[in-house]
Amino acid sequence: MRSLVLPFLLLLCPTRTWAQPTPDDTLMLGTLPTVKIQAMRATASASDAARSVYIIEREDMMTDPGLSLARALRGAPGIQIHDRGHFALGERVLVRGTGYRSAFGVRGIQILLDGIPLTIADGQSMTDIVEPALVKRAEILRGPSAVFWGNSSGGVLHLVSARQDSTRVRVRGLLGGHGVQHLLAETRLPLRTGWLGAYASRARRTGAREHSQGTFVRAGVRGQIQLSQSTTLAVTSAAAIQDVLAPGSLTRAQMDQNSSMADPRYVAAGAGKESTHLQAGSTLRSATRLGLLTITAYGISRSLYNPLTFATIDLDRLAAGSYAQLQGQQNMLAWTVGWDMRWQHDNRRNRRDGQDVLNQIERVRSLSASSMIHLALGTRWRLTGGGRLDAVRFAMDDQYHANGDQSGQRTMAALSPAAGLTYHTGDLVFYINAGTAFETPTTTELVNRPDADGGFHPNLGPQRLVGSEAGLRGVFRKLRLQADLALFWMRISDRLLPQQNEDGRTWYANEGNNEHRGVELAARWPLGSPLQLQIAMSEGYFVFLNNPGKGLDIPGVPRRRSQVSIRYERKGLSLEIAADMASSTWADNANTARSDGHMAMDFYVGHRAIMTQGVAMNPFLSVTNVFDTRYATSLVVNAFGGRYFEPAPGRALQAGVAIAF
Repeated sequence: MRSLVLPFLLLLCPTRTWAQPTPDDTLMLGTLPTVKIQAMRATASASDAARSVYIIEREDMMTDPGLSLARALRGAPGIQIHDRGHFALGERVLVRGTGYRSAFGVRGIQILLDGIPLTIADGQSMTDIVEPALVKRAEILRGPSAVFWGNSSGGVLHLVSARQDSTRVRVRGLLGGHGVQHLLAETRLPLRTGWLGAYASRARRTGAREHSQGTFVRAGVRGQIQLSQSTTLAVTSAAAIQDVLAPGSLTRAQMDQNSSMADPRYVAAGAGKESTHLQAGSTLRSATRLGLLTITAYGISRSLYNPLTFATIDLDRLAAGSYAQLQGQQNMLAWTVGWDMRWQHDNRRNRRDGQDVLNQIERVRSLSASSMIHLALGTRWRLTGGGRLDAVRFAMDDQYHANGDQSGQRTMAALSPAAGLTYHTGDLVFYINAGTAFETPTTTELVNRPDADGGFHPNLGPQRLVGSEAGLRGVFRKLRLQADLALFWMRISDRLLPQQNEDGRTWYANEGNNEHRGVELAARWPLGSPLQLQIAMSEGYFVFLNNPGKGLDIPGVPRRRSQVSIRYERKGLSLEIAADMASSTWADNANTARSDGHMAMDFYVGHRAIMTQGVAMNPFLSVTNVFDTRYATSLVVNAFGGRYFEPAPGRALQAGVAIAF
């Protein structure tokens, strides 16, 4: 009840960066953007998309002290991003409950950065490469979306980096509690037929918990060239180097006694992560006689040294891919056809006490073809439909024969249809749709067997999703209100559930069915005012359908979640108070262990463009977790020994300045 009542009590408390851009003062009340949505493969805009798509435009990236996607995407409905307070495991991302099984990394959701997929062939997403301070735009597609991106598309998150138009050099420095340090610099050079930009950043934290210190270095180069009147080429490259320690999760008794402690097993094992992630890609767009042709190609290299309690994992990964599509229109009919290819090569070696316990080469290849049509039924109605066929092949060469040769291969395939209908009035869009998705086990999940032998788990297969939704989005001009409302239903069959052994090793099994249903609301009011309230709320029921456990809640997903904030901005001064609330959450399948509900509040103040001799200075300050609320910011679902809880950092002050030359 607190999560539902507080939004109305905290009328002192929208994220400063919600939804649609307003290119000029005449659009002060907002309008539906016509720019094509990249999360939907540029097949629709917000004015005609038959999907629950939410767009965030950030105007003050450099003066936002947040170092996580949780801060950058605050206020978006239907998506939960759990910042664990340390770098070792990455942020936990859920869309309508999809991805709840992940103890580390991101599962079940497609993530892209500047058009380059961060989700590789086996369905796992790697977000180390993202510098949150430079995320300018985010498109969030909720619900089954395999028709666009195939495997692991329970939702889509497409991030777009900032592109400066005039400033040549910007530098930002930040210091804060828990030993936080962050330095970021970026520059942009105009070219005769395009532009070229570069950035570099270094983040360090000693951590709110023991054994959680670490350093992250990121850098990248981006650019765009106009090859001809009808053809452009965009290029991007990035690197991320990480050296961090992992504190592990705690039992309830440990968290209540000392939430800053680390799991003693992790300290003894020196658990942590050293990784180097490199990637590069390019996108060619050309207007041809047949239509708009888009071709993207990319490559990724990643090395990982990961000491854990049960083994030390040494992984060298190469991944690559390409996707293309051709879009055309004839009268009232628009169409898109496309294909995707992804390739992954993992050289995995696990050691215990200096001896190999696993040594194998894992290869994944995926190939797909898709098509979409959009038919205008008069001036207000629009019908969309499409389908996609995917085949994903897993192969493994066993290099460790102490327990026999475990080499083998698996092929998983899926047909993913989707259909939708929209009705728009100019300011409002009403929509209804149905779609599907599938999610193969990742290579990490396939090789983690309950018996600890090598080779792929012989009985583990994909989980499948079917869902529908209805909603509206747009602007109520007389009320000066911008709103996004969605009702959704989704069924997951052959779900992938995590189990954990005593040594901390996690393995998975296909066990039964889930049902996810609920309502999501986002609102911003009043538009055009220096003082604005923003609310993002969700109420959902995420339950098991099969026995044993029928009717029990799915662990790791709160039924109610709310984010409420109020922002005042005038003459360059920005003030914001934001509250994040969630109901209690079960931590295990049997619903015997629970994380309490919470409310955490943040405060932010900043000032834009204090000019001194041609230099713009932008100071800012924030206080996170103002009331020092003790709660679990993330959960390790079904962890052995009751070690479910990852405590949130306590109250912390952060301050910094951004300087533009």
